[in-house]
Amino acid sequence: MVNGEVARICDATAHLCEPLHDAFAYAHQRHSEQLPELQGPSHGWLRSHMVRGLVHHRLLKASLGPWTLSGNHRRNGELWLTDGDYRVRLLHGFSDDHVPPPGSNHARRAYYRNLPLPPAFQVPAFGPENNKLLILWRVGPDGAPAFRVVRTTGTWKFGATAEVDLDFPLMPTAGELRKLRFEPQDDSIELDLPDNEEMGDGDGTGGFSW
Repeated sequence: MVNGEVARICDATAHLCEPLHDAFAYAHQRHSEQLPELQGPSHGWLRSHMVRGLVHHRLLKASLGPWTLSGNHRRNGELWLTDGDYRVRLLHGFSDDHVPPPGSNHARRAYYRNLPLPPAFQVPAFGPENNKLLILWRVGPDGAPAFRVVRTTGTWKFGATAEVDLDFPLMPTAGELRKLRFEPQDDSIELDLPDNEEMGDGDGTGGFSW
């Protein structure tokens, strides 16, 4: 039996599949076309900032279902979303399994401290918890974005094992996401991925990101 809260998280974030893939693909293409001289490895930090700005601009005009942009984008280009039940912070991930540690910032460390998901047989009596989620983004050299939804349960230092109890890819479409199968384990939620041909474009990472 799949944890009921996992199913709710999956269903909630499904609304973001198409808008986020569209916004990040648009941002990468526009940046690459307008500023080809900044595509080298030395300017990765600048590309990330510019992509976040273009994504924010795109999402302001997008249909996000129950989700809305939140937070303060003027604060270093942060990207936050909320649907009233869940909060999402979009962060840049550097590899398929990388989860950025919270660092020393007290607000970020508090954001990372979700209570562990309840056992599969327990259903919250008052609807979903106010979970705080991360969506980690990468853009491959072909301009194809890839995303992971991550739920953290604590803090850790750089290089240590990330404390998470849920980690799954945000597929290109809501239909694809809802086809994923989740299997509860002793200490985490394991995701049973479909074959690559079912996912559309392989692993979607391209082996490179910024």
